[in-house]
Amino acid sequence: MSDERPAWARRLSSEREARQWSQAEVVAALRAHAPKPLPEGSSMVRQWKRWESGEVMPSDFYKPIIAATFGTVTHAIFPVAGQRDGNAEIVAVSGMETLDIISRLQASDVDNATLDALRITTDRLCSEYPYLPGAQLLRFSVRGDVMAGPG
Repeated sequence: MSDERPAWARRLSSEREARQWSQAEVVAALRAHAPKPLPEGSSMVRQWKRWESGEVMPSDFYKPIIAATFGTVTHAIFPVAGQRDGNAEIVAVSGMETLDIISRLQASDVDNATLDALRITTDRLCSEYPYLPGAQLLRFSVRGDVMAGPG
């Protein structure tokens, strides 16, 4: 059975399921990351269900809150039109989606600190790479450094 939902909607449900959260629990987590109080009661759970089903895309207000809740950047879940689809590239090369790769890492003897460091490093690479000077990028490729400071 194919999943016809948009990629961002599939990602929302995959991220939630990877954490073994119910929809009410993900809404509670959203509230913890929100810069101002979110609507109370079951309206946010209904809204989450609409997002996860792909019926409606979250507004620009909610996108960064959702990303922060899942410990990533907004564009990792909601790519800007015209940008490369990194997840499709990963699937084409490896046959696995990002969450499959993370699940495999979690099933190994890699501890949570290692996974957190990997997540932080990946987010930094994704966020800072476009803004690094060319000389620093060249140094990364030659030495294999990952986000090293000047030197």
